[in-house]
Amino acid sequence: MRKETYLKVITLLLFTVSPSFGQENTQLRGIVSAPFLEEASIHIINSTQQTGTVNSDSGSYQILVRENDELLFSSIQYKNVTIRITSEMIKTGVLNIELEEDLNVLAEVNISNITLTGNINTDIAQIPIVRDLPVNFSIGDINNMIFESDINDPQKAPLNLALGQRPGLPGGDVLGIIGLLLSPILPDPKPPEIKLDFNKYKNNSDVIAHLRELFDEKFFTVTLAIKKDFIDDFIYFANDNGLGVILVKSKNQLSLIEFLLEQSKTYNKRKLGLD
Repeated sequence: MRKETYLKVITLLLFTVSPSFGQENTQLRGIVSAPFLEEASIHIINSTQQTGTVNSDSGSYQILVRENDELLFSSIQYKNVTIRITSEMIKTGVLNIELEEDLNVLAEVNISNITLTGNINTDIAQIPIVRDLPVNFSIGDINNMIFESDINDPQKAPLNLALGQRPGLPGGDVLGIIGLLLSPILPDPKPPEIKLDFNKYKNNSDVIAHLRELFDEKFFTVTLAIKKDFIDDFIYFANDNGLGVILVKSKNQLSLIEFLLEQSKTYNKRKLGLD
């Protein structure tokens, strides 16, 4: 009798729980409407599943979603819109969005000293490869960096970390940077290389996955001051402005970090007043 009761309870639980576990992705389609849309790219990011896409020239898009996923529609030119996916949206399979122009957009900023043609193959061929570390970057510069966890002693903490006195630095790999800076005087002068397949990293999702593998979340939220929910959007922004070129041509992480720091300053200035 007791065994039969247990079987009934287990069967009831399976029928109750299985629908939530069996939920599959649904293809959601829609059209983004906005002023001057033909001159802009809208990033449609599934914040829940960490996937994304961009609109076509006509404003149409499609993306895989599940019920209760959050979609972020983001662009520098327009106000951000966040939508939670409902069962009705899943049923219709359609979500049309109208974006408002951001009146606080700053004047155009020159974010790079590299003149880009728009053809990534041509741009890569024209950019010289920097094989040596910058000579004007010293250990003193790193010693002056302030990290959130080092507020009590911001001048000495990075050096202590480099000497192995305290592990667990949030964000960038300071040990790696120190090794790069000391490479001219150490026995092994070869800096760590970022080896990438150019064809693989044409896709924004691959770039996002690679950067999240290189740097932990605190690097973006603390060092770059990017809000957690906008990390993927920032990577999209950086990729639109030459990140792919840096990833393919750069020979060390220092160049990549310097590029991301510059991009984060521009991104945060343009996002000022939106949230």
